[in-house]
Amino acid sequence: MRILLVNYKYGYDRAWNALGRRALSYYLEYLPLKAVAERHGHTADIFFIDEAILAKGREGARAAFWEYITTNKPDVCFAGFNEYDLGKELFCRVRNQTKTALVYIGDDDAWRWARVGKHFAECFTWILTYDSRAIPKYQSIGCGKIIHHQPGVDLGTYRKLDGVEKDIDVSFVGIYNKPRGNLINYLRKAGVDVFVRGIGWPEGPISQEELIQVLNRSKINLALNTSSFYIGWRSIARLFFRRAHFRERGLPVKLDIHNFFDNVRMWFGKKNLQVKSRHFEVPACGSFEMTQDADDLKDYYKLGEEIVVYADNEDLVRKIEYYLAHPEEREAIARRGYARTIRDHSTERRFEDIFRMMGRPL
Repeated sequence: MRILLVNYKYGYDRAWNALGRRALSYYLEYLPLKAVAERHGHTADIFFIDEAILAKGREGARAAFWEYITTNKPDVCFAGFNEYDLGKELFCRVRNQTKTALVYIGDDDAWRWARVGKHFAECFTWILTYDSRAIPKYQSIGCGKIIHHQPGVDLGTYRKLDGVEKDIDVSFVGIYNKPRGNLINYLRKAGVDVFVRGIGWPEGPISQEELIQVLNRSKINLALNTSSFYIGWRSIARLFFRRAHFRERGLPVKLDIHNFFDNVRMWFGKKNLQVKSRHFEVPACGSFEMTQDADDLKDYYKLGEEIVVYADNEDLVRKIEYYLAHPEEREAIARRGYARTIRDHSTERRFEDIFRMMGRPL
């Protein structure tokens, strides 16, 4: 079986400047997909959207993708993408004119379904959604081949490091948004010393290698899946405008009024708490995780025994203080979370599940 993944090669900041590190999809999807495919005698390749656009422009990238499909004839193609890079027409063309089975990766369906999923679903053979609440939405528009699974973790990348001292009390690594900023400020005012890094934070972004170090060094890792919904001039402006897409010409901000109603739905969708890859990455490093409950997280970890959830800001402060003061209990939870992750939540196992659900067992 020939398998293809379509995604970005590099990570970018909000102004589309390369950060000098691989895109997360390379570690979350491609490396484990390649490993599990080759172990079962198949091949896996990746088509880098951004690399093609940089070399050939957007239309040239689309032509290059079509040429790849028709020349290499992959049996299955997983696509995670910005909706404007390759475009709906091209994916529908692949589905209608080739034998390649297209699988849409709906990793942010908790809030992006209205803007992306519902418009692109008809082009795909299969829908892979990380959000259980999206299943009836896809069914309502005629999608019958839907797989629901949460992301796993690449155990070759996210791993426990030997001899690392836990010298960080509390840490959070992730992209800045206003609700996260408010929560971090709340913790700091409450006397909690929080180490923060990521795109948009004053402390700046972090490399993949540094991230693994921080996850290992932290006594408590916050996997913040707080609602990103807020009311402010930026959120209101996003209902009418959008930032330019990757290497899109003209002004950096574009009028987006024709997507107004979808933008409103997407805005309110940000109230949904979702399970994220970080929920699996922290335990994979043998470290203690604290987060909010979301979607079907309880089906993947025993809450309170393998990871810890908090109810609100006050509860979070209380639990941080408690687990910093009870290291043996904290580390016991971390050990149980690590064992569960190694046993059940590798991305390789996820892909084996996904192919089995598609009727194409590896």
